[in-house]
Amino acid sequence: TAHEIAAHIIDTAKEAVKVKPEELEPADADTAEVSSGASAGAPGSFEYVLARIDSRLLHGQVATSWTRSTSPTRIIVVSDTVAKDELRKRLIQQAAPSGIKAHTVPVQKMIELAKDDQHFGGQRALLLFENPQDALRAVEGGVPLDTINVGSMSHSTGKVQPNKVLAFDQNDIDTFKKLKDFGVDFDVRKVPADSYGNMDEILRRAQMELDRQKKS
Repeated sequence: TAHEIAAHIIDTAKEAVKVKPEELEPADADTAEVSSGASAGAPGSFEYVLARIDSRLLHGQVATSWTRSTSPTRIIVVSDTVAKDELRKRLIQQAAPSGIKAHTVPVQKMIELAKDDQHFGGQRALLLFENPQDALRAVEGGVPLDTINVGSMSHSTGKVQPNKVLAFDQNDIDTFKKLKDFGVDFDVRKVPADSYGNMDEILRRAQMELDRQKKS
């Protein structure tokens, strides 16, 4: 109806407004806003449109390609480390596309939200994890993720790189195996237009390279 269209336009316009200077934002705005939802009191729960592991978190590919293909109303960065970093939190908020709220919450807070999300009527959540360990903690805690998109894992000392965008150490490999034991499937793509990667084969190659390193 016309009233429903008007209400949607107003909500989208409000979410596109950026508070300047940032110091005027209420304390703990991320946690408070994501907890309140955009449709407070409405029936229903979160719809998880995408859960992604990406060491770069919210960047151009996520803000454009993935938001267009999944149409989230909320982007939630789930990270203890980033939740303590005010600069990174502000950069994430500013990187969000117009009309989409971006929040940063610790892993435990996401677990709590997932267990008590019945007031999130109409909310479509895109979750971003910096590493597979945080994703595993969320799944172990009860965040209902059937599939995790694996987009980018940066290289660092001690890691092997079986393809152009993913790097693993033994802890990463073991973590993905635990996620698989929980029944999680893996969607290995940088952007929606990419062909799907075979996670089992990628992990197998990574393990072989790590084993070679140990022997040399």
